[in-house]
Amino acid sequence: MVIELGAGTTVPTIRCLSEQLIQRDGARLIRINPSEAQASVRQLSLKMGALMGLQQIEAVL
Repeated sequence: MVIELGAGTTVPTIRCLSEQLIQRDGARLIRINPSEAQASVRQLSLKMGALMGLQQIEAVL
């Protein structure tokens, strides 16, 4: 499981690394970003700030 917090597309280094990890290792990705939360296959998108996103995940667990 990869949880990506606030990684945008202006400097996509973290996004690229996250996507490489899910492709290589078959992991899942939770992308938390209030403005650029686009997600594709094997990804869950949360369009909110990092703290709120983590609190929402914690509430489900």
